[in-house]
Amino acid sequence: MLFNSLGFIFVFLPLCLFAFYAIAHRCGGRAGIQVLIAASLIFYGMSNLSHLLLLLVSIVVNYWLGFRLQRKPNKWLLILGLVGNLLALAYYKYADFAIENFNYLLNVHFDYWGVILPIGISFYTFQQISYLIDSHRQQLRANNFQEYMLFVAFFPQLIAGPIVRFQELSPQFSQPNFGVFCWGNLNRGITLFAIGLCKKVILADSLAQEVTPIFERADAGLMLSQPEAWLGLLSYSLQIYFDFSAYSDMAIGLGLMMGIRLPENFLSPYKAENIIDFWRRWHITLSRFLRDYVYISLGGNRRGEARQRLNLVLVMLIGGLWHGAHWNFVIWGGLHGFYLLVSHYKNKYYGSNDSKSRTTKVFNILLTFLLVSLAWAFFRAHTFTGALTILSGLVSITNADFVYDIFREALLPLAPYFFIIWFLPNSMELMKNLEKYWNGDARAWSSTLVALATASGLSVCCFYIFSGSYSEFIYFQF
Repeated sequence: MLFNSLGFIFVFLPLCLFAFYAIAHRCGGRAGIQVLIAASLIFYGMSNLSHLLLLLVSIVVNYWLGFRLQRKPNKWLLILGLVGNLLALAYYKYADFAIENFNYLLNVHFDYWGVILPIGISFYTFQQISYLIDSHRQQLRANNFQEYMLFVAFFPQLIAGPIVRFQELSPQFSQPNFGVFCWGNLNRGITLFAIGLCKKVILADSLAQEVTPIFERADAGLMLSQPEAWLGLLSYSLQIYFDFSAYSDMAIGLGLMMGIRLPENFLSPYKAENIIDFWRRWHITLSRFLRDYVYISLGGNRRGEARQRLNLVLVMLIGGLWHGAHWNFVIWGGLHGFYLLVSHYKNKYYGSNDSKSRTTKVFNILLTFLLVSLAWAFFRAHTFTGALTILSGLVSITNADFVYDIFREALLPLAPYFFIIWFLPNSMELMKNLEKYWNGDARAWSSTLVALATASGLSVCCFYIFSGSYSEFIYFQF
Protein backbone atom coordinates (compact mmCIF):
# COMPACT_ATOMS: atom_id res chain seq x y z
CA MET A 1 0.00 0.00 0.00
CA LEU A 2 1.37 3.39 -1.00
CA PHE A 3 1.19 6.49 1.18
CA ASN A 4 0.13 8.43 -1.92
CA SER A 5 -2.79 6.11 -2.77
CA LEU A 6 -6.42 7.01 -2.21
CA GLY A 7 -7.02 3.79 -0.26
CA PHE A 8 -4.34 4.71 2.26
CA ILE A 9 -5.31 8.37 2.62
CA PHE A 10 -9.08 7.97 2.85
CA VAL A 11 -9.56 4.46 4.26
CA PHE A 12 -6.58 2.89 6.01
CA LEU A 13 -5.20 5.98 7.76
CA PRO A 14 -8.50 7.34 9.17
CA LEU A 15 -9.51 3.87 10.42
CA CYS A 16 -6.08 3.35 11.99
CA LEU A 17 -6.15 6.71 13.79
CA PHE A 18 -9.71 6.22 15.04
CA ALA A 19 -9.05 2.70 16.30
CA PHE A 20 -5.75 3.69 17.94
CA TYR A 21 -7.09 6.64 19.90
CA ALA A 22 -10.47 5.11 20.71
CA ILE A 23 -9.05 1.86 22.09
CA ALA A 24 -6.11 3.57 23.83
CA HIS A 25 -8.54 5.99 25.50
CA ARG A 26 -10.72 3.15 26.74
CA CYS A 27 -8.12 0.47 27.52
CA GLY A 28 -4.81 2.33 27.93
CA GLY A 29 -1.55 2.80 26.05
CA ARG A 30 -0.70 -0.91 25.97
CA ALA A 31 -3.86 -1.57 24.01
CA GLY A 32 -2.87 1.28 21.68
CA ILE A 33 0.42 -0.50 20.98
CA GLN A 34 -1.51 -3.62 20.03
CA VAL A 35 -3.69 -1.62 17.64
CA LEU A 36 -0.64 -0.13 15.90
CA ILE A 37 0.97 -3.58 15.63
CA ALA A 38 -2.19 -4.98 14.03
CA ALA A 39 -2.45 -2.01 11.65
CA SER A 40 1.21 -2.34 10.68
CA LEU A 41 0.90 -6.05 9.97
CA ILE A 42 -2.20 -5.46 7.85
CA PHE A 43 -0.42 -2.66 6.01
CA TYR A 44 2.56 -4.89 5.23
CA GLY A 45 0.62 -8.09 4.62
CA MET A 46 -1.54 -6.53 1.91
CA SER A 47 1.44 -6.66 -0.45
CA ASN A 48 2.48 -10.28 0.15
CA LEU A 49 1.41 -12.68 2.90
CA SER A 50 4.52 -14.85 2.62
CA HIS A 51 6.69 -11.79 3.17
CA LEU A 52 4.60 -10.98 6.24
CA LEU A 53 5.43 -14.43 7.59
CA LEU A 54 9.13 -13.75 6.96
CA LEU A 55 8.85 -10.47 8.87
CA LEU A 56 7.16 -12.19 11.82
CA VAL A 57 9.77 -14.95 11.99
CA SER A 58 12.54 -12.36 11.81
CA ILE A 59 10.96 -10.38 14.66
CA VAL A 60 10.55 -13.41 16.92
CA VAL A 61 14.08 -14.74 16.36
CA ASN A 62 15.79 -11.37 16.77
CA TYR A 63 13.79 -10.51 19.87
CA TRP A 64 14.85 -13.80 21.49
CA LEU A 65 18.50 -13.23 20.52
CA GLY A 66 18.41 -9.67 21.82
CA PHE A 67 16.80 -10.76 25.09
CA ARG A 68 19.56 -13.33 25.65
CA LEU A 69 22.29 -10.81 24.78
CA GLN A 70 20.85 -8.27 27.21
CA ARG A 71 20.98 -10.80 30.01
CA LYS A 72 24.51 -11.95 29.19
CA PRO A 73 26.69 -10.63 26.33
CA ASN A 74 27.90 -13.45 24.11
CA LYS A 75 30.09 -12.80 21.09
CA TRP A 76 29.16 -16.05 19.35
CA LEU A 77 25.44 -15.51 19.88
CA LEU A 78 25.81 -12.02 18.42
CA ILE A 79 27.70 -13.39 15.42
CA LEU A 80 24.96 -16.00 14.93
CA GLY A 81 22.33 -13.27 14.90
CA LEU A 82 24.27 -11.03 12.52
CA VAL A 83 25.04 -13.88 10.12
CA GLY A 84 21.42 -15.05 10.17
CA ASN A 85 20.09 -11.58 9.34
CA LEU A 86 22.67 -11.01 6.61
CA LEU A 87 22.09 -14.43 5.05
CA ALA A 88 18.35 -13.76 4.86
CA LEU A 89 19.05 -10.39 3.26
CA ALA A 90 21.59 -11.92 0.89
CA TYR A 91 19.20 -14.66 -0.22
CA TYR A 92 16.28 -12.40 -1.00
CA LYS A 93 18.27 -9.49 -2.38
CA TYR A 94 21.44 -10.90 -3.94
CA ALA A 95 20.80 -14.55 -4.91
CA ASP A 96 20.04 -13.87 -8.58
CA PHE A 97 22.78 -11.23 -8.69
CA ALA A 98 25.29 -13.84 -7.48
CA ILE A 99 24.06 -16.38 -10.05
CA GLU A 100 24.35 -13.79 -12.83
CA ASN A 101 27.97 -13.05 -11.94
CA PHE A 102 28.76 -16.75 -11.44
CA ASN A 103 27.40 -17.54 -14.90
CA TYR A 104 29.40 -14.71 -16.45
CA LEU A 105 32.72 -15.56 -14.79
CA LEU A 106 32.57 -19.33 -15.40
CA ASN A 107 30.64 -19.19 -18.68
CA VAL A 108 27.90 -21.46 -17.35
CA HIS A 109 24.13 -21.12 -17.49
CA PHE A 110 22.54 -21.82 -14.13
CA ASP A 111 18.90 -20.78 -13.94
CA TYR A 112 17.94 -17.78 -11.85
CA TRP A 113 15.98 -18.53 -8.69
CA GLY A 114 13.48 -15.73 -9.34
CA VAL A 115 13.41 -14.66 -5.69
CA ILE A 116 10.93 -11.83 -5.05
CA LEU A 117 12.44 -9.08 -2.91
CA PRO A 118 10.32 -8.42 0.21
CA ILE A 119 9.52 -4.73 0.52
CA GLY A 120 11.48 -3.04 3.28
CA ILE A 121 13.75 -6.01 4.11
CA SER A 122 16.87 -3.84 3.84
CA PHE A 123 15.47 -1.40 6.39
CA TYR A 124 14.06 -3.76 8.99
CA THR A 125 17.15 -5.98 8.75
CA PHE A 126 19.43 -3.05 9.57
CA GLN A 127 17.16 -1.99 12.43
CA GLN A 128 17.31 -5.44 13.99
CA ILE A 129 21.07 -5.64 13.51
CA SER A 130 21.40 -2.38 15.44
CA TYR A 131 19.17 -3.87 18.16
CA LEU A 132 21.36 -6.97 18.51
CA ILE A 133 24.60 -4.97 18.64
CA ASP A 134 23.19 -2.49 21.17
CA SER A 135 21.92 -5.41 23.25
CA HIS A 136 25.38 -7.00 23.21
CA ARG A 137 26.91 -3.65 24.21
CA GLN A 138 24.50 -3.51 27.16
CA GLN A 139 22.99 -0.25 25.89
CA LEU A 140 19.38 -1.46 26.10
CA ARG A 141 17.14 -2.17 29.05
CA ALA A 142 14.96 -5.26 29.37
CA ASN A 143 11.89 -4.80 27.16
CA ASN A 144 8.68 -6.55 26.27
CA PHE A 145 7.86 -8.26 23.03
CA GLN A 146 5.07 -5.87 21.99
CA GLU A 147 7.37 -2.84 22.18
CA TYR A 148 9.96 -4.64 20.09
CA MET A 149 7.40 -5.75 17.53
CA LEU A 150 6.11 -2.21 17.08
CA PHE A 151 9.67 -0.90 16.86
CA VAL A 152 10.33 -3.15 13.85
CA ALA A 153 6.92 -3.17 12.15
CA PHE A 154 5.65 0.41 12.71
CA PHE A 155 4.20 1.07 9.26
CA PRO A 156 5.30 4.71 8.68
CA GLN A 157 8.98 3.68 8.75
CA LEU A 158 8.79 -0.03 7.89
CA ILE A 159 9.05 0.26 4.12
CA ALA A 160 11.74 2.89 3.51
CA GLY A 161 13.00 4.22 6.83
CA PRO A 162 14.12 6.12 8.70
CA ILE A 163 16.33 3.40 10.20
CA VAL A 164 15.36 3.81 13.84
CA ARG A 165 17.12 2.57 16.96
CA PHE A 166 15.14 0.79 19.64
CA GLN A 167 16.07 3.31 22.31
CA GLU A 168 14.61 6.12 20.16
CA LEU A 169 11.12 4.58 20.05
CA SER A 170 10.72 2.39 23.12
CA PRO A 171 10.71 5.22 25.72
CA GLN A 172 7.88 6.88 23.80
CA PHE A 173 5.72 3.75 24.12
CA SER A 174 6.09 3.86 27.91
CA GLN A 175 5.04 7.49 28.36
CA PRO A 176 1.89 8.00 30.48
CA ASN A 177 0.33 10.08 27.70
CA PHE A 178 0.99 7.52 24.95
CA GLY A 179 -2.27 7.04 23.08
CA VAL A 180 -3.81 10.23 24.49
CA PHE A 181 -5.29 12.29 21.68
CA CYS A 182 -3.59 15.66 21.08
CA TRP A 183 -4.78 18.20 18.52
CA GLY A 184 -1.30 19.70 18.30
CA ASN A 185 0.30 16.40 17.26
CA LEU A 186 -2.48 15.69 14.77
CA ASN A 187 -2.11 19.15 13.23
CA ARG A 188 1.64 18.85 12.93
CA GLY A 189 1.32 15.40 11.41
CA ILE A 190 -1.34 16.39 8.88
CA THR A 191 0.68 19.43 7.82
CA LEU A 192 3.94 17.50 7.33
CA PHE A 193 2.17 14.62 5.59
CA ALA A 194 0.46 17.06 3.19
CA ILE A 195 3.75 18.80 2.42
CA GLY A 196 5.33 15.44 1.62
CA LEU A 197 2.38 14.34 -0.48
CA CYS A 198 2.60 17.49 -2.57
CA LYS A 199 6.34 16.97 -3.09
CA LYS A 200 5.77 13.41 -4.24
CA VAL A 201 2.72 13.75 -6.46
CA ILE A 202 3.27 17.20 -7.93
CA LEU A 203 7.07 17.54 -8.05
CA ALA A 204 8.79 14.12 -8.02
CA ASP A 205 6.27 12.34 -10.26
CA SER A 206 6.25 15.18 -12.79
CA LEU A 207 10.04 15.00 -13.02
CA ALA A 208 9.82 11.23 -13.55
CA GLN A 209 8.05 11.90 -16.85
CA GLU A 210 11.24 13.56 -18.11
CA VAL A 211 13.65 11.10 -16.53
CA THR A 212 12.18 7.77 -17.60
CA PRO A 213 12.27 8.12 -21.42
CA ILE A 214 15.77 9.63 -21.43
CA PHE A 215 17.30 6.89 -19.28
CA GLU A 216 15.41 4.20 -21.21
CA ARG A 217 17.01 5.47 -24.41
CA ALA A 218 20.42 5.54 -22.71
CA ASP A 219 20.00 1.97 -21.44
CA ALA A 220 19.04 0.90 -24.97
CA GLY A 221 22.36 2.29 -26.23
CA LEU A 222 20.83 5.19 -28.19
CA MET A 223 22.84 8.39 -28.37
CA LEU A 224 21.57 11.47 -26.58
CA SER A 225 22.00 15.09 -27.49
CA GLN A 226 23.86 17.23 -24.99
CA PRO A 227 20.73 19.06 -23.74
CA GLU A 228 18.89 15.72 -23.39
CA ALA A 229 21.70 14.23 -21.29
CA TRP A 230 21.79 17.28 -19.00
CA LEU A 231 18.00 17.33 -18.73
CA GLY A 232 17.86 13.63 -17.85
CA LEU A 233 20.65 13.76 -15.27
CA LEU A 234 19.51 16.96 -13.54
CA SER A 235 15.88 15.87 -13.61
CA TYR A 236 16.77 12.63 -11.85
CA SER A 237 18.86 14.49 -9.28
CA LEU A 238 15.78 16.58 -8.51
CA GLN A 239 13.36 13.65 -8.74
CA ILE A 240 15.14 11.51 -6.17
CA TYR A 241 15.57 14.58 -3.94
CA PHE A 242 11.85 15.37 -3.87
CA ASP A 243 10.83 11.69 -3.81
CA PHE A 244 12.92 10.77 -0.79
CA SER A 245 12.24 14.09 0.92
CA ALA A 246 8.53 13.43 0.42
CA TYR A 247 8.69 9.97 1.96
CA SER A 248 10.70 11.28 4.91
CA ASP A 249 8.14 14.05 5.53
CA MET A 250 5.19 11.69 5.22
CA ALA A 251 6.74 9.07 7.52
CA ILE A 252 7.50 11.63 10.24
CA GLY A 253 4.07 13.20 9.75
CA LEU A 254 2.30 9.85 10.14
CA GLY A 255 4.25 9.19 13.32
CA LEU A 256 3.28 12.58 14.73
CA MET A 257 -0.39 11.88 14.07
CA MET A 258 -0.05 9.03 16.57
CA GLY A 259 2.15 10.96 18.98
CA ILE A 260 5.36 9.15 17.93
CA ARG A 261 8.42 11.15 16.92
CA LEU A 262 10.65 9.57 14.28
CA PRO A 263 14.18 10.94 13.71
CA GLU A 264 14.93 13.39 10.94
CA ASN A 265 16.23 11.67 7.83
CA PHE A 266 16.59 14.43 5.26
CA LEU A 267 17.89 17.97 5.73
CA SER A 268 18.41 19.96 2.51
CA PRO A 269 21.35 17.84 1.25
CA TYR A 270 21.75 19.91 -1.93
CA LYS A 271 22.65 22.89 0.27
CA ALA A 272 25.75 21.00 1.41
CA GLU A 273 29.11 22.61 0.61
CA ASN A 274 31.03 19.32 0.50
CA ILE A 275 30.42 15.59 0.29
CA ILE A 276 31.00 15.08 4.02
CA ASP A 277 28.22 17.54 4.77
CA PHE A 278 26.06 15.96 2.06
CA TRP A 279 26.09 12.62 3.92
CA ARG A 280 25.17 14.40 7.14
CA ARG A 281 22.03 15.60 5.39
CA TRP A 282 21.07 12.77 2.99
CA HIS A 283 19.52 9.62 4.47
CA ILE A 284 20.79 10.68 7.87
CA THR A 285 19.82 7.47 9.68
CA LEU A 286 21.54 5.24 7.09
CA SER A 287 24.72 7.30 7.36
CA ARG A 288 24.49 7.00 11.15
CA PHE A 289 24.04 3.22 10.93
CA LEU A 290 27.00 2.79 8.58
CA ARG A 291 29.15 4.97 10.82
CA ASP A 292 28.22 3.40 14.18
CA TYR A 293 27.87 -0.26 13.19
CA VAL A 294 30.13 -0.71 10.15
CA TYR A 295 32.82 2.00 10.07
CA ILE A 296 33.55 1.88 13.80
CA SER A 297 33.40 -1.94 13.81
CA LEU A 298 36.02 -1.99 11.03
CA GLY A 299 38.29 0.11 13.20
CA GLY A 300 37.21 3.59 12.19
CA ASN A 301 40.12 5.99 12.44
CA ARG A 302 41.82 4.16 15.32
CA ARG A 303 44.31 2.15 13.23
CA GLY A 304 46.14 4.75 11.22
CA GLU A 305 45.36 6.98 8.26
CA ALA A 306 45.70 4.28 5.58
CA ARG A 307 43.27 1.97 7.40
CA GLN A 308 40.85 4.87 7.92
CA ARG A 309 40.78 5.55 4.18
CA LEU A 310 40.21 1.88 3.42
CA ASN A 311 37.40 1.69 5.99
CA LEU A 312 35.75 4.76 4.51
CA VAL A 313 35.77 3.32 1.00
CA LEU A 314 34.56 -0.10 2.22
CA VAL A 315 31.66 1.53 4.06
CA MET A 316 30.55 3.42 0.96
CA LEU A 317 30.87 0.29 -1.21
CA ILE A 318 28.70 -1.58 1.31
CA GLY A 319 26.25 1.32 1.31
CA GLY A 320 26.10 1.20 -2.46
CA LEU A 321 25.49 -2.54 -2.57
CA TRP A 322 22.84 -2.17 0.16
CA HIS A 323 20.84 -0.02 -2.24
CA GLY A 324 20.55 -2.76 -4.84
CA ALA A 325 21.96 -5.94 -6.37
CA HIS A 326 23.72 -4.33 -9.30
CA TRP A 327 27.29 -3.27 -10.05
CA ASN A 328 26.07 0.23 -10.86
CA PHE A 329 25.19 0.70 -7.18
CA VAL A 330 28.67 -0.47 -6.19
CA ILE A 331 30.19 2.06 -8.61
CA TRP A 332 27.93 4.76 -7.15
CA GLY A 333 29.13 3.87 -3.65
CA GLY A 334 32.73 3.78 -4.82
CA LEU A 335 32.43 7.24 -6.35
CA HIS A 336 31.11 8.63 -3.08
CA GLY A 337 33.92 6.86 -1.24
CA PHE A 338 36.41 8.60 -3.54
CA TYR A 339 34.63 11.94 -3.05
CA LEU A 340 34.87 11.51 0.73
CA LEU A 341 38.58 10.68 0.56
CA VAL A 342 39.26 13.83 -1.45
CA SER A 343 37.13 15.92 0.89
CA HIS A 344 38.91 14.59 3.99
CA TYR A 345 42.30 15.14 2.31
CA LYS A 346 41.38 18.73 1.48
CA ASN A 347 40.19 19.38 5.03
CA LYS A 348 43.42 17.98 6.47
CA TYR A 349 45.89 19.82 4.27
CA TYR A 350 44.00 22.90 3.09
CA GLY A 351 41.40 23.50 5.77
CA SER A 352 37.67 22.83 5.83
CA ASN A 353 35.19 24.01 3.23
CA ASP A 354 33.54 26.47 5.60
CA SER A 355 32.85 29.40 3.34
CA LYS A 356 34.24 32.83 4.14
CA SER A 357 32.43 34.54 1.28
CA ARG A 358 29.11 34.18 -0.47
CA THR A 359 30.83 33.47 -3.78
CA THR A 360 32.85 30.61 -2.30
CA LYS A 361 29.76 29.20 -0.62
CA VAL A 362 27.80 29.22 -3.89
CA PHE A 363 30.69 27.64 -5.78
CA ASN A 364 31.05 24.86 -3.18
CA ILE A 365 27.32 24.11 -3.23
CA LEU A 366 27.20 23.96 -7.03
CA LEU A 367 30.32 21.79 -7.22
CA THR A 368 28.98 19.37 -4.62
CA PHE A 369 25.64 19.19 -6.43
CA LEU A 370 27.41 18.48 -9.73
CA LEU A 371 29.53 15.68 -8.24
CA VAL A 372 26.50 14.09 -6.60
CA SER A 373 24.54 14.37 -9.86
CA LEU A 374 27.29 12.67 -11.87
CA ALA A 375 27.19 9.73 -9.46
CA TRP A 376 23.40 9.54 -9.77
CA ALA A 377 23.87 8.46 -13.41
CA PHE A 378 25.05 5.04 -12.19
CA PHE A 379 22.38 4.93 -9.50
CA ARG A 380 19.51 5.47 -11.98
CA ALA A 381 20.71 3.68 -15.12
CA HIS A 382 19.83 -0.02 -15.35
CA THR A 383 23.02 -0.79 -17.27
CA PHE A 384 26.63 0.34 -17.08
CA THR A 385 26.41 1.34 -20.73
CA GLY A 386 23.37 3.49 -19.98
CA ALA A 387 25.24 5.43 -17.31
CA LEU A 388 28.20 5.98 -19.64
CA THR A 389 25.81 7.14 -22.37
CA ILE A 390 24.39 9.77 -20.04
CA LEU A 391 27.83 10.93 -18.92
CA SER A 392 29.28 11.02 -22.43
CA GLY A 393 26.23 12.92 -23.61
CA LEU A 394 27.00 15.69 -21.13
CA VAL A 395 30.17 16.60 -23.04
CA SER A 396 29.11 15.70 -26.61
CA ILE A 397 29.37 19.19 -28.08
CA THR A 398 27.68 19.26 -31.49
CA ASN A 399 27.42 23.01 -32.19
CA ALA A 400 28.78 26.36 -31.08
CA ASP A 401 25.59 27.26 -29.23
CA PHE A 402 25.75 24.31 -26.85
CA VAL A 403 25.77 26.52 -23.71
CA TYR A 404 22.62 28.31 -24.83
CA ASP A 405 20.97 24.99 -25.78
CA ILE A 406 21.70 23.49 -22.35
CA PHE A 407 20.35 26.60 -20.64
CA ARG A 408 17.19 26.75 -22.76
CA GLU A 409 16.35 23.02 -22.90
CA ALA A 410 17.62 21.76 -19.53
CA LEU A 411 18.29 24.48 -16.97
CA LEU A 412 15.41 26.84 -17.70
CA PRO A 413 12.63 24.18 -17.48
CA LEU A 414 14.07 23.02 -14.14
CA ALA A 415 14.53 26.50 -12.68
CA PRO A 416 11.41 26.33 -10.43
CA TYR A 417 12.69 23.10 -8.85
CA PHE A 418 16.13 24.61 -8.21
CA PHE A 419 14.46 27.63 -6.64
CA ILE A 420 12.60 25.35 -4.21
CA ILE A 421 15.65 23.38 -3.07
CA TRP A 422 18.04 26.32 -2.75
CA PHE A 423 15.93 29.32 -1.75
CA LEU A 424 12.90 28.03 0.17
CA PRO A 425 12.97 26.61 3.72
CA ASN A 426 12.94 22.84 4.02
CA SER A 427 10.09 21.00 5.70
CA MET A 428 11.66 20.99 9.16
CA GLU A 429 12.41 24.71 8.97
CA LEU A 430 8.88 25.37 7.77
CA MET A 431 7.43 23.37 10.64
CA LYS A 432 9.46 25.38 13.15
CA ASN A 433 8.13 28.59 11.60
CA LEU A 434 4.58 27.27 12.02
CA GLU A 435 5.04 26.25 15.65
CA LYS A 436 3.60 29.54 16.88
CA TYR A 437 0.23 28.50 15.49
CA TRP A 438 0.23 25.38 17.69
CA ASN A 439 1.37 26.98 20.94
CA GLY A 440 -1.25 27.47 23.60
CA ASP A 441 -4.44 25.46 23.87
CA ALA A 442 -3.77 22.26 21.92
CA ARG A 443 -7.45 21.34 21.95
CA ALA A 444 -8.70 24.58 20.48
CA TRP A 445 -10.27 24.15 17.07
CA SER A 446 -8.61 27.36 15.91
CA SER A 447 -5.25 25.60 16.07
CA THR A 448 -6.31 23.35 13.20
CA LEU A 449 -6.58 26.19 10.70
CA VAL A 450 -2.95 26.00 9.59
CA ALA A 451 -3.12 22.22 9.23
CA LEU A 452 -6.35 22.41 7.26
CA ALA A 453 -4.95 25.15 5.02
CA THR A 454 -1.91 23.01 4.25
CA ALA A 455 -4.03 19.91 3.82
CA SER A 456 -6.02 21.71 1.14
CA GLY A 457 -3.15 20.66 -1.09
CA LEU A 458 -4.55 17.16 -0.74
CA SER A 459 -7.29 18.05 -3.18
CA VAL A 460 -4.72 18.95 -5.83
CA CYS A 461 -2.76 15.79 -5.11
CA CYS A 462 -5.89 13.67 -5.29
CA PHE A 463 -6.59 15.08 -8.73
CA TYR A 464 -3.20 13.79 -9.84
CA ILE A 465 -3.82 10.46 -8.14
CA PHE A 466 -7.23 10.05 -9.81
CA SER A 467 -5.61 10.78 -13.17
CA GLY A 468 -3.20 7.91 -12.58
CA SER A 469 -0.06 10.07 -12.52
CA TYR A 470 1.46 8.66 -9.34
CA SER A 471 3.99 5.97 -8.57
CA GLU A 472 5.70 4.16 -5.74
CA PHE A 473 8.57 5.80 -3.91
CA ILE A 474 12.05 5.25 -5.30
CA TYR A 475 13.36 3.88 -2.00
CA PHE A 476 10.67 1.16 -2.01
CA GLN A 477 13.02 -0.65 -4.43
CA PHE A 478 15.71 -1.03 -1.78
